[in-house]
Amino acid sequence: MKLTLCLLACFVYACSCQNFGDFMTEIRQAKVRDRETEKLEETTGIVTKLKQIFKEESLTDSAEKLLDNEFEQYNPYEVGSLCLNHTKYLLQGIKDQENWALRMVDSIGKPSSDLLDFHIRWIGNYEECTAVEAIVYDDPVNKTGPSNPYNGKYCLTYFPIGGDQQPTLLQPTGLALAIGMCFPDTCSSLEAGALALTLVRSLPLNTSFVPYAYAVCQEKDLEYSDKAIAVIVVCSIFLVIIVIATAYDVTIQVLLPYVSQMNKVEPSNHMYGTFSSKQENGHVHQSNGHISNSGIISEKSPLNRDSYDHAVETKIHDEREPDMTYKPGLPGRLLLSFSAYTNASKIFNTNQASGILTSVNGIRFISMTWVVLGHTYAFGLNATDNISTFLPQILKRFSFQVISNATVAVDTFFVLSGLLVAYLSLREMKKKNGAKRFSWGMFYFHRFWRLTPPYMLFLMFYVPTMKYWTTGPLWPQSTGFEQDECKDTWWKNILYVNNIIEPEKMCMAWSWYLSNDMQFYVISPLMLIPLYYSPLWGTITCLAFVLSNFIATGVISKQHKLGSNMILGDSSNEAFTLIYVKPWCRIAPYVVGLFTGYILYKTDCKVKMSKFVNMLGWAIATAFALLVLYGLYDSEGTEKLGVDAAALYNATGRTAWGMAVAWVIFACATGYGGPVNALLSWRAIIPLSRLTYCAYLVHPVIMYLYYFSRRTLMRWYDLEISYLFLGNICLTYAVAFVISLAFESPMMGLEKALLGREKRS
Repeated sequence: MKLTLCLLACFVYACSCQNFGDFMTEIRQAKVRDRETEKLEETTGIVTKLKQIFKEESLTDSAEKLLDNEFEQYNPYEVGSLCLNHTKYLLQGIKDQENWALRMVDSIGKPSSDLLDFHIRWIGNYEECTAVEAIVYDDPVNKTGPSNPYNGKYCLTYFPIGGDQQPTLLQPTGLALAIGMCFPDTCSSLEAGALALTLVRSLPLNTSFVPYAYAVCQEKDLEYSDKAIAVIVVCSIFLVIIVIATAYDVTIQVLLPYVSQMNKVEPSNHMYGTFSSKQENGHVHQSNGHISNSGIISEKSPLNRDSYDHAVETKIHDEREPDMTYKPGLPGRLLLSFSAYTNASKIFNTNQASGILTSVNGIRFISMTWVVLGHTYAFGLNATDNISTFLPQILKRFSFQVISNATVAVDTFFVLSGLLVAYLSLREMKKKNGAKRFSWGMFYFHRFWRLTPPYMLFLMFYVPTMKYWTTGPLWPQSTGFEQDECKDTWWKNILYVNNIIEPEKMCMAWSWYLSNDMQFYVISPLMLIPLYYSPLWGTITCLAFVLSNFIATGVISKQHKLGSNMILGDSSNEAFTLIYVKPWCRIAPYVVGLFTGYILYKTDCKVKMSKFVNMLGWAIATAFALLVLYGLYDSEGTEKLGVDAAALYNATGRTAWGMAVAWVIFACATGYGGPVNALLSWRAIIPLSRLTYCAYLVHPVIMYLYYFSRRTLMRWYDLEISYLFLGNICLTYAVAFVISLAFESPMMGLEKALLGREKRS
C-alpha cells in the first residue's frame, strides 16, 4: 500500500475531468458524454506518470517525510492544536506501522472502476473508520503506558472541480470529487476539510484547480436537541394513551361480556358507560361508541379516509355469544378513540354499503403505488454510483415513459378528490333542501380536522428526530433532511400555503400536493353552488377554471421556455416552482373530477349507453392516456418538443389524463366497467386504500432512511430497482398502518365522540 499513491490517485481523474461541466445537468438531459480519444490519452498519461513518480515511495516513507518536514509548514489553516496534534499521532502511527493507524488509512475511499463514467464518489469503509481506537504509548520503544487519545471519525470530503459552490450530501452541486476519509474524532467538520485540503496541496502535483475542501463528518454520539426530547415525550404520551385505551377496549368488548355471562351479572352503570342486552338472530351486537354493523366507506380526499363518515363499522361476533352489550359514556368514547383494537378492525374491515363508488379504492391504491415507484427512482439518485450511465440508458426505453411521466399519478388524486367532493356534497345539499341550509362551517372544519392533525403530528415526529435514527457515510446527521428543521417554514404547512410562498424552501417537499388539494377544496363551493342551482352556470364556472388553468400554464411555460418533461429539461427546479406546485396550473384535473361527480349525482349513477358509445368512450379515454404517457417518447431519450409545443402540452396534458381517469370512474359507477371495475373494486384493496393518506405522508421518509443509511453506494439495474420498489411499497404501508393507528384514526374518533356527526348515505 502506498499512502501518496492512494491519496493522489483520488485526484488523478479529477484533474483530467475538470472541464466537463455540470454533471447533474447532463444527467437530467440524459446526454451520453463524448469520450474523445485525446481526453482518454491525457488521462492515461497522467496515471502512468503518477505511478512512475511514486513507484518507490512506501506508506511509511510518506508519513515520515511529512513529520520530518514539520506538518505545520503545509499550512494546516483553521485546524486547532488538539486536532493537529492528534493528526500527528496518526502520522507517527503510520510511520511505526501501528495497526490502528493503518486501518484509518485503509478505510479511506479509493478509486475503483468506472472512472471514465464519472464514478467519482469513493465512500470508503465507514465501520472500519469508526471502530478505530488510537493507541499512544508513553514509551514507544517498549510500548508501555498506552492511552487512547481519540477514536476514528468518518468524514465525507468534497473537492469541487472547477467551481466554488459548496455541495451537500443531499444536493451535490456541480462536479465534485467525494472521498470518505478518516480523521481523529477531536477534529470538527471544518478542521477535517482544512486537513484534507492541506494533504492535497502537500502532494507533488499541481492541484491549484481545487479551490477548497468541504467535509461532512459523522458524530458517534449526537446529543438530543430540546425539540427532539419534546417530540419523544409527546410520542410517549400518545403511546401510553393508546395502550390504556386498547386494554380498556379489549376489556369491555371481550373480557367483561364473558365474565358477565359466566357470573350472570345484572347490567350496571358507571361513568364510562353502561351495559345493556341486544341480541338479534342469535348474534350479539356490541358497541363501544366507535363500531356498529353497517355503513359506507367514501372519501372526500383521495388520500384521506372517509371525509364525511366517521369510521368503518364492523360487526363483531363473540364466539361465546354473550348477552351483554357495552355502551360507553363520553369519557369512554374519547378514550376508545385511541384504541388500536377498534381502529385496526376499522382499517381491515372490507364491508361496504350499496351505492358506493367502489372503483375509487382500486384507483387510489394503484396511483399510490405509482407514486412510490416514481420516487423509488427519484429519491435514490444520490445514493448510486452508476447513475451517469444507467439513467441515460433507461430514458431511451419506450417502456420507461411510464416512470418518467409518473407525475400524472398525482393528477389522478386530484380527479378523485374533486369527484368525491361534488358527489357527496351535492347529495348532502339535496338532503338539506339547498346550499343555504348546508353546514359550510362543518364542511371546512371537517376537512381541516381530518387532514391536519396526522399531517402535523407526523411532521413533528419526523423533522426533529430523523437525524438521530441511524448513522452512515451518507446520513445528513448535521443538517437533517429539512432546511433548518423547518424552523421558519412549518407555519406554511399548517396553513397549506407552502406551495405558493417560497416553494423552494418547502418543508416536506412532497406536501405540495396536500396544499393544492386543500386550496381546491376551499374554492370548490364556487363551482358546487352554481352546479346545484343551475347546470348551465355551473358548467360555465367549471369551464372558466379549466380555461384559466390552460392560459396560466401555457403562458408561464412559454415565457420561461420550460420543457414538457422535468427529467429531461434543463430547468427542472424552475419548472417545479413555477408550474408543478402552483394551484393555478394544477386545478383543471380537479375540476374534471368535480364535474364528473356532478354528473353521477344528477344521474344517480344510472346511465344507459349503447355498446358502441361505451366502447367509443373507452377507446377515447385509452387514447388520451397513452398519448399523455408515451407521446413524449424520443429514441435518444431527450426533449423533442419545441417551446410552443411544450407549452401546449404542459397546459392541456394533465387535463387530458384527468378526463381519461374520470371516464374510468364514470363507466365503473354506471355499470359499464366490466373486468376493469371488478379489479378496481376488489375487496382486498379496501384496507390498503384507507391507508393511502398516511402512506403518502411517510413513503419519502421510508426511502430516505434506507438510501441514506447505506454503507455503500448502490449500483442500479432493473432487478435491483424491482426489489427496491417492492420493499418500499411494503414498508410504506406497514408504517402507514402504525401512523394511522397512532395519529389518524384517533382524530377521527375524537371528532365523532365530540361532535356526534351524523352518518351520510
